Amino acid sequence: MNNSTLRFDVILMPTEKWMVWDDHYEAPATFGGEILSGLHHEAAARLADILNEVYPRTMGQSPRASNIR
Repeated sequence: MNNSTLRFDVILMPTEKWMVWDDHYEAPATFGGEILSGLHHEAAARLADILNEVYPRTMGQSPRASNIR
């Protein structure tokens, strides 16, 4: 699977920490009510891998795009 098919990715923040990004919602990923940011790269990458296995990319438009009229 290449990155264009993955829903979750990791992004380096200006603080030099990492965030898990949810491309479907175009927002930081959350898990258990916690925003997944301020992480070391290894932890963020592992979380993104797990989330990509549990929640695969949804086909079609993102929820935000479908609300634009």
